[in-house]
Amino acid sequence: MKTYYRILFSFLAVFSLFSAKAASLDKEKLADFTPKQLNKALEFKQSIQTEKGYSSSVYVYSKRSVKDYEREPNKLAARLSVLGFTDVYVSCEQAFANDENARLSWQKTFISEAHKWGIKVHSLRLSSAKLFVSDQRVMDECKSVKDYNQSVVANERFDGISADLEPHILKKNFADRPQGLTLTWDSKENMGIGKDNDLLLKRTIDVLEMAQKEIKPLVLSEAIGFFVQSRVNDGLVEHGSASEYLKFCNSIIVMAYNNDMKRIWEMSKPAISAADDKPKSVSIAIKTSLGTFGDEGVTTSLQPGGWANLISSIKYIIEQGAYEKAFKGVDVFEYQGFEIMLNAE
Repeated sequence: MKTYYRILFSFLAVFSLFSAKAASLDKEKLADFTPKQLNKALEFKQSIQTEKGYSSSVYVYSKRSVKDYEREPNKLAARLSVLGFTDVYVSCEQAFANDENARLSWQKTFISEAHKWGIKVHSLRLSSAKLFVSDQRVMDECKSVKDYNQSVVANERFDGISADLEPHILKKNFADRPQGLTLTWDSKENMGIGKDNDLLLKRTIDVLEMAQKEIKPLVLSEAIGFFVQSRVNDGLVEHGSASEYLKFCNSIIVMAYNNDMKRIWEMSKPAISAADDKPKSVSIAIKTSLGTFGDEGVTTSLQPGGWANLISSIKYIIEQGAYEKAFKGVDVFEYQGFEIMLNAE
């Protein structure tokens, strides 16, 4: 009998190995990378070190990658998996603005395909400036995700919401300032405890607290400005520390957009250090795009530096992050720009 079980277990182990290998080959075939692209993809996957427990998320936007893969959501999901991404933050509303059925079809297919490859999918929500003046807008955005999840089968559901509240863009001349907003971000005139900058940060936290209550048990993340933690440390604002965000978010993403790997780490370090009691709670977002909303030029992006520099930068960041309990991994903003780098000679 013991011999029978040993043979059975050996057979199952071999079968499992072959099945995994076959699934990997199917995924690579669906991803349809050229041999050179595939080599670069595997190099990237090795650099993000997800096998050591780190995560790596990528932003996928409506007017960029969703449009690029409008007819091939399954191919996009397969490519993200081959690259080693563990999570994706996706927005697809504007890609199908005039066709709700097409949007839902794309979204359901993409999410189910991503889940098939073990990727978690987060809805990019909670980014409108109107959230700074309207509690109802917060509730409505959360409800839209919950209603969608309740209308589909389990493998088509979002795993969470990725918020992108950016109080620092609400300057006096901001084109989309919502009606009724009396607060103005001004790094010179309005920095100080109880002043406008601090109150905008407090509103950001309040929105996240409301959202967390509304979407449980879905996870919630938030992208934060790299500079805020230093302002908290210097006593210039009361609100906006990493620890305060993490009262209501499962994780935070430091927007450390720069073209120099050492500077990226320097920008991220204050928030990571402040979250030391929350293991794997802070990821670092690097920029691989140009010409995005609010773009500040080539000095904020790794794209002009080329592929080898991208890989070296990720390796450096992870080497530094290995000494920090709160470090979660490297995120990529955003996929279309990343793919431009992947396709470059």
